[in-house]
Amino acid sequence: MKLTTRFFIILLMIAVVPLLLSVAWNIYQYNSSVTSYYDLHKGIAGLTAANIDEWLASTNRNLAFLYEVEHPLAKKVDDIKIIHQATRINSEIMSLSVLAPDNKELYYLQSEKVKADRPLASYQNALVKQVRESGIIAPGDVLCLNDLSDSCKQLLETGEKKQAFNNACGADKAKFCKDIKSSSGAIKCLKEHNNPRAYFPLAYPMVDGRVVVFHFSLDKLFSKLNSQKAGRTGEVIITDRRGQPLPGQRLDRQKFDSEALRLFFRDGGRRGTINGFIVNGESYAGAYCAVENIKWAALSIQSEDELFGKQKKSIYVFALFALGTFVTTIVVVMLISNRIILPINNMVNGVKKFLKEKHLDAVIPQEGWPEIKTLVGILNRLMLELQAYRAFQLNQIVEEKNKAQALIDTITDGVILVDDRGALIYSNQTALKLLGIARISADVVLPRSIKNEAFFAQFSALLASREKFIKTEIDAPVPGSSPPIAKSYRIITNQFLLATLKRPGRVIIMRDITNEKELEKAKEDFFHMITHDMRAPLATIQGYVEMLMRKIPASPNTDKYFKSMLYSSRRLRGMIDDILNTTKLQRGTMALQLDRIAANDLITRVRDNHEPVATPKNIKMTTAPAADNFEFYGDPTLLERVITNLVGNSLKFTPSGGSITLGTAQDAEKACFWVEDTGVGIPADKKEMIFEKYSQMEEHKSQGFGLGLTMCKMTVELHQGRIWVESEVGKGSKFIFTVSKKLAPPEEGRPGAGDAAVKGAGAEKV
Repeated sequence: MKLTTRFFIILLMIAVVPLLLSVAWNIYQYNSSVTSYYDLHKGIAGLTAANIDEWLASTNRNLAFLYEVEHPLAKKVDDIKIIHQATRINSEIMSLSVLAPDNKELYYLQSEKVKADRPLASYQNALVKQVRESGIIAPGDVLCLNDLSDSCKQLLETGEKKQAFNNACGADKAKFCKDIKSSSGAIKCLKEHNNPRAYFPLAYPMVDGRVVVFHFSLDKLFSKLNSQKAGRTGEVIITDRRGQPLPGQRLDRQKFDSEALRLFFRDGGRRGTINGFIVNGESYAGAYCAVENIKWAALSIQSEDELFGKQKKSIYVFALFALGTFVTTIVVVMLISNRIILPINNMVNGVKKFLKEKHLDAVIPQEGWPEIKTLVGILNRLMLELQAYRAFQLNQIVEEKNKAQALIDTITDGVILVDDRGALIYSNQTALKLLGIARISADVVLPRSIKNEAFFAQFSALLASREKFIKTEIDAPVPGSSPPIAKSYRIITNQFLLATLKRPGRVIIMRDITNEKELEKAKEDFFHMITHDMRAPLATIQGYVEMLMRKIPASPNTDKYFKSMLYSSRRLRGMIDDILNTTKLQRGTMALQLDRIAANDLITRVRDNHEPVATPKNIKMTTAPAADNFEFYGDPTLLERVITNLVGNSLKFTPSGGSITLGTAQDAEKACFWVEDTGVGIPADKKEMIFEKYSQMEEHKSQGFGLGLTMCKMTVELHQGRIWVESEVGKGSKFIFTVSKKLAPPEEGRPGAGDAAVKGAGAEKV
């Protein structure tokens, strides 16, 4: 890719991409806002529909008094009196008419708030007929009347559309007023019709054939619903299922697109959203919700310009700005490419030539803007100084190599570097002396050139191995010592990649560990001597404690003290046994005294022994239920010691309130035991190290000798099994070990009968 192209792309990324991201973010915000606005209007529409349902339920409750009038089992009452009293109490009932089966009006009551020249029931002939035929209570179409002055009434008397005028409401009456010949009267009539009153008719059929026609005022309902509108231009409208708004609302019905609303109802079902809906020449958006108990719909709308007009404008502005920035970027790239990019190309070519030829034949020409010329001059000077520095650095490298050689030659460890074919790359004098090699030369190849037989055998195995890291120990005589002196050496080798040859080599380090071995042996002898001397007095203490437990009368305190003393003495005895057993296991002198062991009995016994210690610490000890109490052959004393050590470790590192669980399992070849706790856990890099002799985690150095898990590992391996741990820091640990089920004591009468199935020659039992 050319530098000009890259430069152009970078400028686009810097200038245009942030604007595009801004546009995308505005679009995302716009979509989120639209969704939020629609959700808001859905909520308002749903709330409006719920309010209407609640109002209808309240209206139905107002008709409860009719049950007393028509109940066939009730005593005879003055039904007209009851109806009159109920109507007077309920202020929502604007008109009530009781019609006989022949439609003769038996009773009529109408509120003084209603300004009409005849009963409102006379407008509901079709509704009364429907109710008589169906026998079911039913609502009618909302009736809208206006308060008419005498002058307006006189004008109507002369008009030909009096009935249509009476059925119209609000702004719709203006259409009729204009048809009246007197223009001045029409204007006055139009002014008087700006405050219409709407009434909700409800017809109730009675069992005796009479029909009660109610008219309820909608003023409070409309007032409550109008208070729920959103924003400055928001409106809450109630329509019928044909999309016609109910009369009596603050709305010019002539400018309301009922046809478009019916399409929304058809596509959206009982609930839905509305957009692009024209009201009074302006586009509205919102939502609608059908009323459950009547064929009405609640509509919540708001001007689209108020809803998201500003966000649309913001998106357009950002898009135009991004386009302008793109055009500007192209112009800038074209203007400055010759003044910047061409000199940069010259600098790149000059540097490549310098790196290839290692010297500067000609300086780079200074071209472009003053800053670029200055940069070219600095680059020329830099290459000249690098040329001089390179010559000086070669001398420094040789000197540093000599220093490193002197340092390696002074260390006491032998250091050797060989390639994958065994050719000697480097060796210090200590290593050459140990291997019996006179000097480094091209014909020296390992292990063929090694004169020391002990190292020859070991190096043959090391160089033939494909393992990356190897650590081993050998005993070898010291070259030139008389009489011959044997020393112990630890050999550590690791592979590395030969950078120049692109193939693996090996670095080998030989360290004299004779003193370390002697110190370790002295440490073991010391432990062995102490433990042997401690066993007799410890047995005496343990015996007297057991005797006192039997002699002294039992009490909560004495039992607690004696159990604690007995557990501590047993724990100390176990530590002594760990030291002795570890020594015997290491020397191969440990023999297994095989006997038949019941797995569940073994872990139950260990649990019972540790409960006196776990209970004061508020640690719960349990045994996991097993399918059966299977049996196998093993050394019960050693295996009990293994589980005891694992439980003892769990008690050390499990906090108060924790738990320790012991469990068993088996398959065809092995028995499995596990101890799980909720303690501090073990890091992943320490899971193998903890089973090594004298090895402990740094924070636990003061809590033992580090022999317990080592003894467990050697004991399990003596039973032809293995031991491992599953743990996570802060979540506890689970120690698991297996024992082979193939172990069995030798049969009596057979050679070697009475000896253990697994032994070392001259084995002894602790």
